[in-house]
Amino acid sequence: MRRWTRPRAWGIAAGVAAGVAVGVTIAVLGVNGTPRSGGAGAEPSTPRSHVLLLTVDTLRADTLSFAGYDLPTTPFVDSLLARSLYFERALAPVPRTTASLASTLSGLYPQRHEVRRLWDRLPTEVEWLPELAREAGYRTIAVVSNHILTRERGLDRGFEVYDFGDDARDAPATTAAALAALREIDPNEPTFLWIHFIDPHVPYSPPAQTARAFDPEYEGPYARNFGGAPGSIGREAYPADLGKEGAVFRNALPARVNEHVRRLYAAEVRATDDSIRTLLEAIEPPLDEWTVIYASDHGEDLGEHGYYYDHGDYVWNPGLHVPLALVMPEGDPLARAGRVADWVSLVDVMPTLAELLGVEVSDDLDGRSLLPYLRGAAPAARPVFAESGQSFHPALVSGRVNFGVAGRLRTVIDGRWKLVWTPGRAPGREFALYDLEGDPGEQHDVYTPDHPEAARLRELLRGWLRDGAPPSGTPSDADRRALRALGYVED
Repeated sequence: MRRWTRPRAWGIAAGVAAGVAVGVTIAVLGVNGTPRSGGAGAEPSTPRSHVLLLTVDTLRADTLSFAGYDLPTTPFVDSLLARSLYFERALAPVPRTTASLASTLSGLYPQRHEVRRLWDRLPTEVEWLPELAREAGYRTIAVVSNHILTRERGLDRGFEVYDFGDDARDAPATTAAALAALREIDPNEPTFLWIHFIDPHVPYSPPAQTARAFDPEYEGPYARNFGGAPGSIGREAYPADLGKEGAVFRNALPARVNEHVRRLYAAEVRATDDSIRTLLEAIEPPLDEWTVIYASDHGEDLGEHGYYYDHGDYVWNPGLHVPLALVMPEGDPLARAGRVADWVSLVDVMPTLAELLGVEVSDDLDGRSLLPYLRGAAPAARPVFAESGQSFHPALVSGRVNFGVAGRLRTVIDGRWKLVWTPGRAPGREFALYDLEGDPGEQHDVYTPDHPEAARLRELLRGWLRDGAPPSGTPSDADRRALRALGYVED
């Protein structure tokens, strides 16, 4: 039986400057879990009346200007994050949308919620935050733009409004749909709102003015867009003269052209930021009455390791490292500004949201609430895990041996060390080890069986693996026809 507590109204005090900690000093942790600064004890948890989960598809963490990108990609979000608790090292559990978002709202890694392929449906027995929130008296609204997030995947469970749009619904249209949905409810009613923007996903088709501004001297191929028509998917999302193979796996474009394509991706991030500004400046009730979690489902590989403009086939950090921020209303007793250097995971979002909404969830989640970081009582650092996604072009994916679920690449990150396992490879070649502190680009494999970290990380990975459960569904004939037409499968 599910247990819940009913939310109560949350008054918002005014007059606290953005970015100023209230009452305590936030404990921002290093990779070894040692506090850099101390803090006071925890305040009691109080449900927040209005909570917004804001997710941006395919957004890698280092593209935010807040994180140091050299162009103004996120000026509005930067102003929001300036008063946030920002998690500098947040990892997606899998670089595919459906599975990662299922983890975000269930608090479970994919091997437990079993949504591991495009056609998998969320099992009804999985504890699902929107359902708990609705049972607790919240209005629950989702406005999601991505062709794969249809109701057939089961992620709509618990949402009284589930407004689905495909990839052709751009950020301005997604914003308009979200504001329209909010106008249909009483702004005084406690609300859980999830909005998902698709725009940074390929094809990169930013507004022409933004594309020019982000690379004003460029006049070569793909000057204003890279890929098919806005909203196109699968093979059609890539330029016809390259195809997906020539764009992603066998990219031979000149360096200057690839540099420009990366700028187009960044311009898409900026266009999304402009729409987020429109949304949050018009939202009712006003923004200062909302608690906001800002995140992505996964990142995007932009040429690192010879893998361009895609995600899902590997477990390199460009496809897994995502932004994650928690923004409390100004004047809230937990409002803090700071940065956390511990590794965290998107599986932590669900228990964090549950605590914010005042609903009780199982003790058996993979994630844990991040609110203790706001209370100056940060938990000990812990390892985080991830797996690669389904590969649709196995002949072009290097290194992988088995393309079933059991053959997916797995990784564990603990502090500065990252271990990658490729099931099925010959002994001596199945593991790779990277020192992320000295080698953040994951270029130098230092694995040896007797490396001081190797045995420990192998044991962590072994303890995490639970691959006994079969995938939760098989593709219907209609699914297979659709996947084949979109270029996701070739047989």
